Amino acid sequence: MLSRVAERVYWMARYLERAEKTARLINVHTALLMDLPGRMEINWFTLIRLFNAEKVFSEHYERGNEANIMQFLIADTNNPSSLATSLANVRENVRTSLDVLPEEIWEQANQIHLLMTNNLPRIADRYARQIFLREVMKHCQCIRGALDSNMSRDHSFDFMQIGKHLERTDMTSRILEMTSLLLSEDRSETLRKYDGILWTNLLQALSARQMYLQHIHSRVEGASVMRFLMNDNVFPGSVSYSLAAMSRRMRYLPDPEMAMTMAHRVLEHTKREDVGAIPAEKVHTLMDYLQSELGVLHAEIAKTWFYPDHNGQQQAQG
Repeated sequence: MLSRVAERVYWMARYLERAEKTARLINVHTALLMDLPGRMEINWFTLIRLFNAEKVFSEHYERGNEANIMQFLIADTNNPSSLATSLANVRENVRTSLDVLPEEIWEQANQIHLLMTNNLPRIADRYARQIFLREVMKHCQCIRGALDSNMSRDHSFDFMQIGKHLERTDMTSRILEMTSLLLSEDRSETLRKYDGILWTNLLQALSARQMYLQHIHSRVEGASVMRFLMNDNVFPGSVSYSLAAMSRRMRYLPDPEMAMTMAHRVLEHTKREDVGAIPAEKVHTLMDYLQSELGVLHAEIAKTWFYPDHNGQQQAQG
């Protein structure tokens, strides 16, 4: 398999995962703010902090209001993590990988591109935006379903699975970083009053509420939610599951030793921490560590399989 094809399908899977998670997060956060009182620690700008995009946002917008933040996160191509940027990159990576992907994926990628183009003028309308975001999630799931159902389990599929799980781990860690606010001893009485709603919405943002209730058999509370999303071995959205899944896929590729060792090291570190018992400030530190290690792991993946002769320095996507 050509290294450039491996890189394209890897990034296609990452952007697809990023697009679906971004759409879901905005959708859930919008619904959450409708249920909360007007003034509290969680607001529209919380979404900008989740993506660590304060600097890029401030370079292009003067006010952090709902309209500007939705424009930035959904439609702004100056934002490398916007929904529009992610979906455009999905389409481009599909277009340049048609020889290894099922034919219907190109049709699906064009459909979601048209959906995006037709709905961008209406994203300021909250009701229309929520319907649009649900359609984006549905289309992303259709593409993933077609890939899972119709692709041979060859190296192309392995690289897609590695990309998907790495992106999923990164997105989960960013959302969990916000929990340092929910766990803080200094949080307001208003925030404490809405604890149950906030933790339930966090589970919904990661499509985890139903599986949490089914497997944990307890009410939704912070420590249990954190342990479930970090260390559950059978939920595919947990950090531990995704890191283990990456290692399993790497085993089928040539020369996987270094990348597998790094993935295993991150997995062991996350398992050693009882994330349900550590203080809020340590949650922030743990998620920073996790995101940093995922960046190092991605660099090792690029160096080993995409640019083995150039020390991984020719990465153009991200």
